[in-house]
Amino acid sequence: MKKSKLSLGLVTSFIASMALTACGSDVTKNKTNIVDFTGYDGSNLSVLIDEIYEDYMKSSTGIAKYYDQVMEVLIRNAFQQDKTGSKTEGNGLSGVKKNYNQIVNEAKDNVKGAKQTAKQNAETNGTSYKTEWQSVLKEKNVKDEEELLQYYIYQLEKEEIEDWYFDKHEDELKKEYLGVNGDGTAVESKVSSRFPYHIRHILVKVEDGAKDFARGTIDADKAKLLSSAVQLLAEGNMTFGEVAQKKSEDGSSSSYGDVGIMSNEIKDGKSLGMVKEFQLGIYAYDAIRKNAANPVIEKGLGLDKKADIKNDKTTREFLEARGIVEIPYSVFKELGDVADLEANAQTGLAVEDSKSAIFPRNILWNTYLNNHSIFVITNGIREEVSAIAAIDVDKLDPTTDAAGYNAGEDADYKPHQLAGETAAQYDERCEEEKIDYTKLQGNVEQGKPGFMTKAAEFAGANEQVLCDENGNVIIGVRSEYGIHLMVVQKSIFDFTADAEKVRLEDYYTTAIPGDSDYPKYADGSEKETYVNFISSVNKSEYNTRADAVRTAIKGFDKTYDYRLYEHLRDNSGINLENESTKKLLESINDYIAIQREKNANDQTDGLEDVWQTYVELLQTQDYFRHIESANSRLVPEGCKIAFTKTGVADTEYKEGGKCYVK
Repeated sequence: MKKSKLSLGLVTSFIASMALTACGSDVTKNKTNIVDFTGYDGSNLSVLIDEIYEDYMKSSTGIAKYYDQVMEVLIRNAFQQDKTGSKTEGNGLSGVKKNYNQIVNEAKDNVKGAKQTAKQNAETNGTSYKTEWQSVLKEKNVKDEEELLQYYIYQLEKEEIEDWYFDKHEDELKKEYLGVNGDGTAVESKVSSRFPYHIRHILVKVEDGAKDFARGTIDADKAKLLSSAVQLLAEGNMTFGEVAQKKSEDGSSSSYGDVGIMSNEIKDGKSLGMVKEFQLGIYAYDAIRKNAANPVIEKGLGLDKKADIKNDKTTREFLEARGIVEIPYSVFKELGDVADLEANAQTGLAVEDSKSAIFPRNILWNTYLNNHSIFVITNGIREEVSAIAAIDVDKLDPTTDAAGYNAGEDADYKPHQLAGETAAQYDERCEEEKIDYTKLQGNVEQGKPGFMTKAAEFAGANEQVLCDENGNVIIGVRSEYGIHLMVVQKSIFDFTADAEKVRLEDYYTTAIPGDSDYPKYADGSEKETYVNFISSVNKSEYNTRADAVRTAIKGFDKTYDYRLYEHLRDNSGINLENESTKKLLESINDYIAIQREKNANDQTDGLEDVWQTYVELLQTQDYFRHIESANSRLVPEGCKIAFTKTGVADTEYKEGGKCYVK
């Protein structure tokens, strides 16, 4: 049999990877030579095997190893064709950026680099060059310099052909990545789509243990930071990104709060790529507030599965019943005002740190913000202080309170009762809080954040919702890391087929401004995309963002290599129509189908699990915060009134007093 350098490299690497007993590097017609290919020039390309072939064919591990070897044959054969110029019709390697000779020269440079590494390691470790060189060869699973060169050649060929395949199929890959067409229908795909979002946020870290749902604490500095961040957004003198740059406590501050492209990918079978409350909060908000449900997207985000097992509800049904918390801006304003207050204003009585749950800032924190539900910020007046805390008034036993309000069976409960205030304190506070926050509207039309009417999303007749400069609602959530104030730059629900709008496929372009294929309107002006949503005079910044999109699309399919394999299998010019290859190729095809099905199931099951975990977290939180009034572990907001007003006896804070905290 005629031998080729290509088959020699394959045989050697196959022996090393499978540790099979074989006849060295010779390729001969015997029981160790089971699969033969006919290459572009008539040479025989072989995959080595021995008598345990049948056992390996029955295991996914064995088939995976055969797949790798056949893939190498296909890729290296394609570049051998490229070297001689004898491309076959349909092979489609035209347009590849590096030719074979360029790849060989680069691989030789890599070998030189490996030798230099061995030399440096010998000097550093006090060992011999020979020892370190053998270590380098062992790491790459090769036996000598020639095999190392072949290893580098193949790695470079594989990278090059993967990029070439992406360039040829970018449009269809992007559609599969998005998962939804411009008309809202599902994109046909063999794999799970990623349904991407582009998100920005401001993080104020509050690390008091996120599972203390009713008696958590926020220190004075964090209370001031959170208050000032929201005030800056409300005043509308800075953009959301500028506030993020000034106030956010994570690495995204350097990029104006940008956290990149968020996808639905389940990692390690159990978690999403971002903080649970952060990511699921975005999905929850978007699903609840869209005018009409989209079954394609909701399935892709896992909203269609049962998560509230106890009540037999899907995730969407649970979220819709729960709704979105609306927190008045006055809460954040007051949070800053009382941040330092840790002693009674009238008596000067200091409160033990162990009783810090009654500090005014912590009462506000627990009542409104230490809540893993999603919230928005309104400019409404805080009249019923515990509405946000979600007390089910219907479950409270009718009583007559100490202030003289008679709440019979048919009587409405007064807000002050739920807050633990007297009627006079309630009336006084409401009078003080009649600030016209509608004056803090910002100037969204002029590119500044502020309060904005969102009639299609929120029912309040006079209330407005805090938005960024683009009119995107600022969504809040508490996670184990603190408070996230988030905006959705681009939602997966923003699908449209209208070329005069920014379509999803436009937004996730891999071109940069100035390129001929960069998305444009009919008048020739460039659209705002993920690449240029932050303008820059530095072209490299646009390239970095375009590369991020490219990586996201290219990497969304865990079986991306299989696409390349299938293309080369069908267009390689190699003769695969013989009995020795048929059985192996059928097994590889079955293996690929099984892997795709497994990945899809892991994705679906993983989304269902993370939603169920989040739902259970919210249900546990509610148990500790409010079942019925008598069981609530929240300190009544009236204790904040008592803490700060004159004429309050110090007995309020002693054991047995109204605001005593064990």
